[in-house]
Amino acid sequence: MSNIKNLKFNFDISSYRLLGRELITDRITALFEIVKNSYDANSENVSVKFFDVNTLSNKSRIVIEDDGSGMDLFDLENKWMVIGTMSKRETRRSPAPYNRRVVGKKGVGRFAVDKLGAKVILKTTMKGSTIRHCLETDWTKYEQIESKQLQLSFDDSKFQYFTDIENKYWEETVEKKTHGTSIEIYNITDPWVEKDIRKATTELSKLISPIETFDYPFNIYVSSNEYKELNDVLVQNNSIGFATLEVEIDFDLRRKKQQRLFFNEQTNNLDIIESDYDDDSMGPVKMRLFYFDQNDKRKFNKSYSGAIIDGVKIYRDGLITTPFAEYALERDKERDILGIDKRRYSGFFDKISSRDLLGFIEITDKNNPLILESTNRQDFVDNKQYRELRTFIIDQIKELEKKISAQKTEEREETKSKLKIAHNDLQKTSAIIRAIRKIATPEVKEKLTQVTSNVREIEVQIKRGISDYNELEKEQIKQRNLFLSLMSLQDYASEISHVVRTSISNISDSAKFFTVYYPDEKYNNHYLKHADHIGVEMNKLSSAIDFMLSYAKSNVGFTEIDLRATISDLFNKTYRDRFIKNDIHYTVEMKDSFVFTHNLKFFEDIFENLIGNSLKALKSIKGKKHIKCSGNLNGDMYEIYFSDNGVGVPKRIQNKIFNIYFTTTESEGGAGMGLYIVKTRINAMKGSVELIENEFKPTGTTFKICLPLKVIKDEI
Repeated sequence: MSNIKNLKFNFDISSYRLLGRELITDRITALFEIVKNSYDANSENVSVKFFDVNTLSNKSRIVIEDDGSGMDLFDLENKWMVIGTMSKRETRRSPAPYNRRVVGKKGVGRFAVDKLGAKVILKTTMKGSTIRHCLETDWTKYEQIESKQLQLSFDDSKFQYFTDIENKYWEETVEKKTHGTSIEIYNITDPWVEKDIRKATTELSKLISPIETFDYPFNIYVSSNEYKELNDVLVQNNSIGFATLEVEIDFDLRRKKQQRLFFNEQTNNLDIIESDYDDDSMGPVKMRLFYFDQNDKRKFNKSYSGAIIDGVKIYRDGLITTPFAEYALERDKERDILGIDKRRYSGFFDKISSRDLLGFIEITDKNNPLILESTNRQDFVDNKQYRELRTFIIDQIKELEKKISAQKTEEREETKSKLKIAHNDLQKTSAIIRAIRKIATPEVKEKLTQVTSNVREIEVQIKRGISDYNELEKEQIKQRNLFLSLMSLQDYASEISHVVRTSISNISDSAKFFTVYYPDEKYNNHYLKHADHIGVEMNKLSSAIDFMLSYAKSNVGFTEIDLRATISDLFNKTYRDRFIKNDIHYTVEMKDSFVFTHNLKFFEDIFENLIGNSLKALKSIKGKKHIKCSGNLNGDMYEIYFSDNGVGVPKRIQNKIFNIYFTTTESEGGAGMGLYIVKTRINAMKGSVELIENEFKPTGTTFKICLPLKVIKDEI
């Protein structure tokens, strides 16, 4: 081995950009990073000051200053100026007497400044020192060098790395009592209007957990010379008052028990139960959830100007882990990392949104070491422990939703009951008045006539109110059904779009083969295979288009459906001629009947697809062919059994039959849509479908469909 030498890594000049404006995703996160540094430095007060930032000019600047421990020259050179420094990882607590859990770990947060402005002047003084250390970093200088080095005519001999650039340093003399750090940011990247600064104030209020107490204060002040109301405003998190419902869970570290919520359907109470956790799990967590109904949201908004109800935040040792509300003036554009709002698409009316809920999750470095923030501060590292935490949070919200749903049902029933009681009381009052009239004097009778008229008018109004209330409930149910069906259709559209794109790609690949190799006799077999492949893919596209067109042609409205009559009509009218033509005997035995509100076309799709599959499965059967559909009430479910004595489904593919575009009948025009439609239609009705042991022997298929009567009754 000759010519051995050592090589070392270096940083390209573009590192300033990669670690700054491209890693820190928004301005609010950048402010968070700088203010967090003040917290780590044992500051009690930190000010964020905006000067002339509405219309940008040479005077525009942002200044963040604190009264923390400050830095000396050694700290400046060996900590601030070292990328990814390990100083905060080695010492996880700030100096006494504060002993704060240090927030920064990765040593790149200082580059957040680049997101706010191109030039920064850092001034820092240690407690007890009269020397102020000053450092100027001009990111435009780095940018200019990067731009030159990207030019083709650049002289490589002048190439500079990130670590080659020198930054201006000087010292100033200050009074001995002065200590702390200020960061002055110039060449501001984007203007800050009043709404931006107020948003920043609101988000900074979430830095400290409102449900934890600290031995030493940490106050944040925001001010602007352009807006009178923003003059040294103390940032406060006053976000937990007026909640309609509040729940809290904790843990027992010694017993390794985690509390969790459980909705008891027997008592309609939200109970707290315990479960075990192990060292490899997410670890123990504390949680407080605050739910707000419409009335309490109005009270909240009126009392806490600028504060918003915006979902669940995760805190580590009392400080926020990530700025979950990534900066966006329009709330609909904010990210939903925990997936609280995404869940609403699968059941809009049953789900809480982040605008109804405030939540505070407490984890610690010591107890939850495997839940790790991502470098860009906008998410967590996607590992087993974080997925467990996310699932745990959603599970608690689900239990809370069950309680809220039960509460709303109770309130509706109570309202209807009160209306009925009021109506009955008025009828009793009318009877009493009639009895009094029989023995009353003419003068009293005259007075009673007016009273009777008033009572009758009130009675009419109450009856009308009861009627309107019932109609309103029916209308809300129809709207609910329409929304759920549209969401279901949205899912189909998404799936179909994906498969259409795939089919077009497959067709394109086969067409390219013909373009390149045709004609060439040695590829004749390949031509046949590709032609057949194109035919199969075209059949899928045709099926998808037909499926979507059926909805374009159908009435999207809702109507009352008699399940037994609808299924009977499909067998006895729609498909009767096809059954006779194919010599198929059929039986319909729907023992119990009920009526519910739904889209007729959507509901008929279920049985049309099941019948279509049976017709294909019976083609090769010799002897008597049979299709049977039976149904009956069983407890709180309506059970339907759909069977045929066709070829059946092999065990090896039974777990795939509900997948979109999975088919075993391509040669007969099957496109794999039927059972997918069956499953998703039934799921949209909160029901289930499964393949069970067939009723007919020795061959055949039986599907069991369960529809929950609770949902159906709610829809009547």
